[in-house]
Amino acid sequence: MNKIYFKSPTAFVVENRCTDELHIYLKKLGITKCLVVTDPTINKLGMVERITEKAGAHGIELVVYADCEPEPPVGNMESALKQYQAERCQGIVGLGGGSAMDVAKAAAMLVTNGGSYQDYIGVNRVPKRCAPLILIPTTSGTGSEVSMFSIMMVDGVKAGVCDENITAHIALVNPELTATVPRNITASTGLDAFCHLLECYISVYANSMSDMIALEGLGYVWKYLRKAVGDGGNSEARYWMSYASALGGFGPNLVDGCAANHGFAFALGAVYHLGHGLANALMLPYVFPVVARAELEKMPKLAAVVGISADGKTNLELVSEISDAIRGLVEDVGCFKPLSQFGATPADLDRLVDEANLQTRVMGHSSWKLSSEEIREIFRCAL
Repeated sequence: MNKIYFKSPTAFVVENRCTDELHIYLKKLGITKCLVVTDPTINKLGMVERITEKAGAHGIELVVYADCEPEPPVGNMESALKQYQAERCQGIVGLGGGSAMDVAKAAAMLVTNGGSYQDYIGVNRVPKRCAPLILIPTTSGTGSEVSMFSIMMVDGVKAGVCDENITAHIALVNPELTATVPRNITASTGLDAFCHLLECYISVYANSMSDMIALEGLGYVWKYLRKAVGDGGNSEARYWMSYASALGGFGPNLVDGCAANHGFAFALGAVYHLGHGLANALMLPYVFPVVARAELEKMPKLAAVVGISADGKTNLELVSEISDAIRGLVEDVGCFKPLSQFGATPADLDRLVDEANLQTRVMGHSSWKLSSEEIREIFRCAL
């Protein structure tokens, strides 16, 4: 009976080619000049040029900041904000993966609130609604287009702002934009979405609405991720993965963020600079079997989602079978790899434990409170 408090964009659209109508949504927000925040790859693929030309034909000028980096440093946001102010823009479009959208949210926040990103790190610390903001994802994984989180690297450490005042005014999800995403990125970002939904489902703050969203999204990832990885041109798989990814943003909004698996992933990102989706995928087969023990009564519904019959089985037995099934999914999409492949050694365990323990917010969302000894053993098994 936890509190239900739904935080979301003002409008949420999932439709093939919905970005062709970007100019309509910008006009609804009263914008005639807008900053597009993106990354070099998206810019080179021509996506920015297409939306810029179409908006220009309808009297809207788009200027482009295209220097967002993976795991973006706070300097990216500062540069985007400086360009926004110099060009006298009236709003921001974030186009890309989670990094570009995180930078866009952070810049839009500072337009109306002033100060620095560091002033707002934490939960519910942003007093004013951000500048007009439209977010357009080009991958299916982060759910950043609907989430209330902006994660940046500050002095070499991941830090986050969590506040409903930085949610997009409009989220435009065009599944066709994900058709050219490489197989490995499709796999890792899809598993990131799976982690968002799964961690939401077994969060200490879970509620009836978050459970509904989590089970819905998990079902679509389970059905379509393998298909999307196997054939990137499968429009049905791309559509439903985009939908599931967005649900993976709505769910954590309801439970104030992800849980333990993300704590492990953040540690890997800090030590080995691994991509966020891949880091979550690498740890999922090892974290879930441990933390799920605190949510045994939820296992029958989760088993149904992954095609396992609960008949005649204890909930603890279901944890084992679901864990095997999840490991199978990770293997099938090519993400079941030892940490040693990325340079990890037993000598790193102390640092990894310390880094995971720094992630007090997400680690605290796990119903099973992991001890340092348990964290060490999970990392050891993943080596």
